[in-house]
Amino acid sequence: MNRVVLIGLSIFSLLFLVFGIYVFVITRDLPDVRQLENWKPPEASVILDYQDKVYNELFIQKRYYVSIDKIPDHVKKAFIATEDKTFYSNPGIDIFAIIRAGIKNIIKMGKAEGGSTISQQLAKNLFLTPEKSLSRKIKEAVLAVRLNKIYSKDKILEMYLNQIYLGQGSYGVEAAARTYFGKSISQVDLCEAAVLAGLPKAPSKYNPYVNPDLAEKRKQVVLQRMLEEGYITEADYKSCVEKPIKLAGIIRSDNFNDYFTEIIRQWVIDNYGEDAISQGGLKIYTTIDTALQMYAQKRVQQWLEDLQNRVGFPKLSKDDIEYLKVRYENQKVSPDTIIKNYIYVAQIKSISKGKISFSIDQVEGEALVKNTANLKVGDYVYVRYQENGTFKVLPFLEAAVVSIDSKTGGIRVLIGGYEFRKSQFNRVFQSKRQPGSAIKPIIYMAALLNGYTQISTLEDKPISFWDYSQNKEWTPKNYDGNYYGTVTLRKALAKSLNAATVYLLSQIDFDPVLSVAYKVGIKQKLPKYYSLALGSVEITPIELANTFATFGNYGTKCEPYFIRKVVDKEGNILYRQGPKCEEVLPKPESAVMVDLLRAVVLEGTAVKASSMSVPVAGKTGTTNDYSDAWFAGFDPDLTTVVWVGYDKRKPIGKGMAGAEAALPLWIDIMNYANRSGVYKEFPKVEGTVYIPIDPITNKVANENCPGRYILFVEGTYPTVDCDGNQVDFSQLFKKPEENPQPQGESPPTEETNPQPQENQPTKESQEILDILKNR
Repeated sequence: MNRVVLIGLSIFSLLFLVFGIYVFVITRDLPDVRQLENWKPPEASVILDYQDKVYNELFIQKRYYVSIDKIPDHVKKAFIATEDKTFYSNPGIDIFAIIRAGIKNIIKMGKAEGGSTISQQLAKNLFLTPEKSLSRKIKEAVLAVRLNKIYSKDKILEMYLNQIYLGQGSYGVEAAARTYFGKSISQVDLCEAAVLAGLPKAPSKYNPYVNPDLAEKRKQVVLQRMLEEGYITEADYKSCVEKPIKLAGIIRSDNFNDYFTEIIRQWVIDNYGEDAISQGGLKIYTTIDTALQMYAQKRVQQWLEDLQNRVGFPKLSKDDIEYLKVRYENQKVSPDTIIKNYIYVAQIKSISKGKISFSIDQVEGEALVKNTANLKVGDYVYVRYQENGTFKVLPFLEAAVVSIDSKTGGIRVLIGGYEFRKSQFNRVFQSKRQPGSAIKPIIYMAALLNGYTQISTLEDKPISFWDYSQNKEWTPKNYDGNYYGTVTLRKALAKSLNAATVYLLSQIDFDPVLSVAYKVGIKQKLPKYYSLALGSVEITPIELANTFATFGNYGTKCEPYFIRKVVDKEGNILYRQGPKCEEVLPKPESAVMVDLLRAVVLEGTAVKASSMSVPVAGKTGTTNDYSDAWFAGFDPDLTTVVWVGYDKRKPIGKGMAGAEAALPLWIDIMNYANRSGVYKEFPKVEGTVYIPIDPITNKVANENCPGRYILFVEGTYPTVDCDGNQVDFSQLFKKPEENPQPQGESPPTEETNPQPQENQPTKESQEILDILKNR
């Protein structure tokens, strides 16, 4: 018998030695837990605007670090009772819990219960991979013991409560409290604490937004354990069991909920990888104007909603219906899980005057609709859940807005659609649309480079051209159906005359036009079709913005960019970019182009903008059947392009040309950009001169035929007045202070355009300014 015992002891000792060697080998390279002495979890990367003010944050782990003294006792006790009831007495591992879990797992032939302490969970999350193996469990236990030898229990609990994942993208109890209850962890009550403490075991399974019934049952388990440990009374237990979980109803997505932030996030990933976001700590200095971006986004939404009400909802195509049907069926929504401000696809159940009833999975709702034209039972609409069972129907119309600092290329505003949560398709960069007449300035610029002036004449009449895109004769028609005969270059562009523009293209040919287009920022390959003159090619809003910014910068093209600098958490500069500008067009001819585009505002299709407090220039654009509405224009500093339409090309509504559907929004945004009231004017360019021109004869004006000043490249203006007399221009080319007052209408000066009074902010503007002050 003694021999058997001796052999058994020998075998046991040998196994113990082998196991000890195994443990030593697999744990000898474990990280030093002392590195946690100054530990803080990954921080968010900060996005800063062009004035170095915080615009947004990027993070993979939504986390807000809080010290242990800011966490209520009932929160701590809820987690301890649920996850590690011997926390304050064990050395980092709980031998009895491990044995108990092992026995239960054997009985149930699988993993039925874990035995990890809070210290073990922290060690696993901080130092180890989530693999399930014996070696990992041993490493976890060793690290847990080491943690307890170096750090106090309160410090370990603090790190744990800030590190643990609690679902819904939230790491740590502070982020979870904000996500689920819309409050700080310091304000969470006992019942809410029980919900949070039930999450570590299976954050997705017990997520109260996703599985409210399971979350409720799990809450009761936590309360029962707190009762057993003496942390709460029977009355506390009953009170919380009877009290249903009340969620904050916040957005259940991450913080990447606007188009500009998403562009930054993708750029960081493309250049530095996913780790750059997960590790955090970057400072990303951008070109965005926070106040203008916020105003523009709000104004875009209001404008699209109002415009949709005016024109009615569109008739949905089969593709539209199929797309919306898939989105509708993929929604899993109940009255308990519907989220405030979230956008859903709803199916219409009934329509009455000014109101529709609809369903979203298990949710029934209704909403007011000012114009129910084209809506029918069974159709789908976008709705936003507001609160207390109320909904708002959203437009199908979309928009793209981009503003660029003309002198640097820095993007100040970037809005890719109605809202990022509704559609993540960024129309500024990704949507290729026909620009309509907004492309005409490229043709007129080519004409100026080929010797034309603002008073050169064109034929605006029915002329047929062979259209290679259709392989047939094509006769361009003007927007209003009328022809104006012989017209000046200035009038043809100001009034956006189609026939005259195609005639001009036929005179200068395609190559000069294509050369200008590629120089100023068009990247698409342009076909040599006469319909090109009317914008039949498809381009992106950012291309058109670059084109007009080049005109507004007098022929100097600055590549659009949105990141100025990236700095890591140690202060090292990882990336830096400044303006990349190149003079691609001569300044004198470009200055005349600006004057032509000023004529569009002062006497043409964009006359609505003529009353603005700053001088502006630009061009409207409209495509066939009013499917696309554009306005592209600039003041002396900023270029903005606005596009309005449907993603699937269909008419916006009768009469919804660029001047009607896009220009008013452009005016609002540009007025807000100039809300300071600082006086601006377009600069005078060397090599150009204003000459008074008689509009009847297109010759130099005098006292017998007063005219208005028109800009010319030196040497290209007429030299004979309306009476047939040779004009002496020598006085005009002296220094400005020596110039006598010429005949006719005065050229633009600061005196003839007095500085406007400072604009007072509107109520909407003030609200946004107040928001910014509180950020």
